[in-house]
Amino acid sequence: GELTAHPLQAILDDDIAGMIGRFIEGVTVSNETIALDLIEQVGPIPGNYLNTAHTREWWKKEQFVPKVADELTYPEWMKTGKKDCLDYAKKRMEEILATHKVSIPLTPSQEEDIKRILNEARKYYREKGLISDEEWEVYQEKVLKSPDYPFA
Repeated sequence: GELTAHPLQAILDDDIAGMIGRFIEGVTVSNETIALDLIEQVGPIPGNYLNTAHTREWWKKEQFVPKVADELTYPEWMKTGKKDCLDYAKKRMEEILATHKVSIPLTPSQEEDIKRILNEARKYYREKGLISDEEWEVYQEKVLKSPDYPFA
């Protein structure tokens, strides 16, 4: 079979890679992170560590927050439309596509290489019958002739 990719999969994979990376980093254990002086200061129940600057600072450093998941309770999730990670990934993809700016433009040689590769791929898929004549016509009309498609 052929290798395929999709922007939504890339966004989901980014979160998975972030989680794995955070796991591999491990938890920082030091005098600073353990903060025995804070434990003595706040004390046992009813002491509250969550409202201390130390906890907020280290929580931000130690916690991984995925971009395509939520922390809603089940009733909140039901009330807000039962969105899943694909819904959040699609929203993130749309945000990225709407705001992304190319920081390093392609050289003319790179653009020509991309055009050549895409044309070879189109020809291959058409010859192998992986794109029907109808799909090919729609593709040519909608994509190749679009002013928004730079590599036609």
